[in-house]
Amino acid sequence: MPGVEELIQLARKNEEIASKLFEIEVQIMNIAHSRDFFEKVLRLVQDSFDIEYVWLTLTRKAVTNDVAGLSNLPQMPLHEVHIADTLDFLRITQSSREPILVNEDLEFYRLLAPGFTLEHVASLAVLPLIVDGKLIGSLNLGSEDIVRYEPSKDRFFLRQLAVKTSICLASVVARERVSFLATRDPLTLLKNRREMEETLEKELSRCRRHDSVLAVLFIDCDDFKQVNDNHGHDCGDAYLKFVAENLTEMVRIGDTAFRFAGDEFVIILPNQDGAGAKLIAQRIKEHLAQTPLIYHEQAVPVHISYGEAATDQIAVIDSKNILKLADQRLYEMKAQKPSKKKQPSQVM
Repeated sequence: MPGVEELIQLARKNEEIASKLFEIEVQIMNIAHSRDFFEKVLRLVQDSFDIEYVWLTLTRKAVTNDVAGLSNLPQMPLHEVHIADTLDFLRITQSSREPILVNEDLEFYRLLAPGFTLEHVASLAVLPLIVDGKLIGSLNLGSEDIVRYEPSKDRFFLRQLAVKTSICLASVVARERVSFLATRDPLTLLKNRREMEETLEKELSRCRRHDSVLAVLFIDCDDFKQVNDNHGHDCGDAYLKFVAENLTEMVRIGDTAFRFAGDEFVIILPNQDGAGAKLIAQRIKEHLAQTPLIYHEQAVPVHISYGEAATDQIAVIDSKNILKLADQRLYEMKAQKPSKKKQPSQVM
């Protein structure tokens, strides 16, 4: 049975650990962005507890579904974040929501770590990260000391760290979702009109400073009303999302597509002149015409009109002028198309 002095030392050590956990919680609880959050957590945990190796493992599902903005986290250094196949992660951890401690057969956990990390680890703690009730990955602590995370050791403080990290991460998720929805069209998830206006002003300011060019495409869906009338509004929603996805896939890195209103879209093309913008718009138009939406096993044609405008085509470089020219050219193209009037019913 431990003596009094030993119990006092244990109590002091536990108090010190609890104090460090509290300090970590204080420093991470108000962070607004997930990338900043994880970078701070990794540094604080490593420095506070003198742990040789600290890294994240995220499931591929969490990253591809963009849970809490996690799609940006793979850009962190390789020794700080590792993406694991979701099924592999669940198999290795057995979907555990409790900390896992191991100090033998570490090869079994290799898929949870960057390739080089476990070569130096003698014992490992895997702390689950849970957001909205879902296991999205783990915070991993690796030590060169074989007894530090020996499986028989008490998990109380490791459990506390896992819970505090998960709770604070859930708060980050909530804030990022609010921020995301404020700038996005809820149906297509493209940036909304307000974001388009702000982005265009910034890009035009950059053009004036650097004497560069910029183009804008105004896009309108020709048959959207008929799609709604003939196939229903659910198909209309699928149609708009389909157009948005194709626009996003076809633009260059650095270009941005926006939902302007209804079935109208805008694409901002930095460093592109009017002639280049017209070629891009024609390519998008032809691609959509050749790629119908498949809705309930039925092909729904997609046809668009467009208007292009660029800073090399306007006398005064401002957002009003460039949008007005693009809008004017859009309606010129629509006016050239034969109207699709409903044919009168035949009387027998």
